[in-house]
Amino acid sequence: MKIPLLIFALLFGGCAYQSPPASFFVLSPRAEASLATHSELLLGVGPVHLADYLDRNQIVRRDTEVRLRMDEFNRWAGDHGKNITAVLAENLARTLGSDGVLAYPWASSLDLDYQVVVDIRRFDAGADNLVVLEAQWQLLSAPGKLLRLRRSHIEIQAADSSHEAQVEAQSQALAALGELIAAAVRTVEEA
Repeated sequence: MKIPLLIFALLFGGCAYQSPPASFFVLSPRAEASLATHSELLLGVGPVHLADYLDRNQIVRRDTEVRLRMDEFNRWAGDHGKNITAVLAENLARTLGSDGVLAYPWASSLDLDYQVVVDIRRFDAGADNLVVLEAQWQLLSAPGKLLRLRRSHIEIQAADSSHEAQVEAQSQALAALGELIAAAVRTVEEA
């Protein structure tokens, strides 16, 4: 009699198990508003290309240089690539003091002054909570002429090992990338 009760308890006890609730995150602009303004500037941001391992809903952490961990219960709240593009565009708008910074895609009828195309090759946190953003970016003039081609390597230490701290550090890394791109835009504008 005890064995059927044990089987019954195991069967129905397993049904009572619930997986942990999922948490959803978004990157946020962190750039400070600039006093200098480029009010007439029209800058297109994108397309932003992500390395295949980043183009997913799960937040990625790096256990070693060759092993990644995708977290099923900590996810991006929406399209990760679109979030990166929108945050980078907002950071650039704040840094350049311009309302004319547009996230890809934009209307084909617009006559942009510049376009920045970004290829993100790494954007994750390691076991040491160090967030690394590696990107190659191109600053193009309106007719598509290459003005600048740069590689950027940005490291931001996350406050702790939580996913929230990782996402905050990633937001700061995007702000730092925005500063580098904005400096290139200013240099071209002043030339």
